[in-house]
Amino acid sequence: MIDEKPLLDARTVALSAVFATGVAIATILIAFPIGIGYLNFGEIVIFTAAFLFGGLVGGLAGGIGAAAADMILGFAFWAPVTLVVKGLEGLVVGRLSGKGVKSKLVGVAAGAPIMIIGYTLVTAYLEGMPAALFREFPMAVVQAVVGAAIGIPLAEILQKRIPQLKDDQG
Repeated sequence: MIDEKPLLDARTVALSAVFATGVAIATILIAFPIGIGYLNFGEIVIFTAAFLFGGLVGGLAGGIGAAAADMILGFAFWAPVTLVVKGLEGLVVGRLSGKGVKSKLVGVAAGAPIMIIGYTLVTAYLEGMPAALFREFPMAVVQAVVGAAIGIPLAEILQKRIPQLKDDQG
């Protein structure tokens, strides 16, 4: 009999729950108006979780945490879209990111377009191309850039200062 590690072990579930809570809190409580919308810090937490603990934790935390924030903030209609878009973003960022800054940039460069394109397409369908191109698209780009600009150095600092925070899941 082959001794296989389960996909969702206790550590993964616990880390995903903690980071999902962090995503929801950062999305709800840390938001700044920036002209055409609001910038929140949820993306920073998604990227940090993905960088430190890999794609599964990044995906679960991003999807569940951001969708929970949508529900709490009264945007329940967006929660299923957010669950998929942010979940896939966190999964891809975590799967493609390694230990170095360049590797993390590659992960963001591959994962962030999922969020940007996903929200832009849904907005175009629901509200039309002008809203998608002139409101949603630029906001999503700013969200991703700020998430990476803060999340990458934060993860680098945490990896160096707290060696126990490493993805030993492969």
